Amino acid sequence: MTEEGLEKLKQELQQLESVKREKAKQRIKHARSFCDFREDSEYDMAVKEMENIEKRVASLKYMIQQAEIIEKQNQSQVALGSTISFKTIPDGEIETYMIVGTEEADPVKGKISNNSPIAKSLFGAEVNDEVTMKTPGGKWQVKIVSIS
Repeated sequence: MTEEGLEKLKQELQQLESVKREKAKQRIKHARSFCDFREDSEYDMAVKEMENIEKRVASLKYMIQQAEIIEKQNQSQVALGSTISFKTIPDGEIETYMIVGTEEADPVKGKISNNSPIAKSLFGAEVNDEVTMKTPGGKWQVKIVSIS
């Protein structure tokens, strides 16, 4: 996991524990103020929300505890933590992605999971290597332009 990714997990955990958990408690308290709160859908939804918050808190705590920060040492080969630019062949479009752990993946922001077909195809490649990427949408041929 990147340092940035770990920090985002810590921020989410802090938000859940200090803000969202308290709001959910207040919703439950409010729903309990009604006579037949156990049959009230608002109460049920508030309890379900609290359960989801607690599950996510436990999950985040585990991920934070188990996190290993990526310290990329070899800039000459594609690895976890690499930012890679490649040119598609034959059209020449340049695309750039950072390979991150699964929890950090956000393809819209150019962060792809190390378990993705693209990342798996690129691992070990070097600048100027031509690589065939196998994806669910088919195969593409690319040339590595840069690795950082």
